[in-house]
Amino acid sequence: MATLGSKLINLRKEHKLSQAELAEKLNISQNAYNKWEADKCKPNADNLQKISIFYNIDIAELLDENGKMVVSGNSFKNGNNIIAQTIPTVNINNSQELIDQVLKNQQQIIQLMENQQRLFEKILKN
Repeated sequence: MATLGSKLINLRKEHKLSQAELAEKLNISQNAYNKWEADKCKPNADNLQKISIFYNIDIAELLDENGKMVVSGNSFKNGNNIIAQTIPTVNINNSQELIDQVLKNQQQIIQLMENQQRLFEKILKN
């Protein structure tokens, strides 16, 4: 069974990147990234999203074959205000739960991308 760490190693090697290079691209410390590859800890929701965007893959592809993964809580920001919503710890045990959670996460990603687009538009107007 492929762990998240082994998947991250394979993806990084496929893209011919060192841990330091990838950590810089993801705007995280190399030490944190090293722990993810070593399966000593898991990335939070923001970092999972960064990884999926960087590799242009769905977050679900990072989950193990059984559809199980624990994602640590994380607050998202909307402009300067923190949305009163935190992604809960997720432990998915069957495919329907996985589908429901992925759809929910995709909706949150869409909302974040729309917020990001509005911010870019404001920046470009200034």
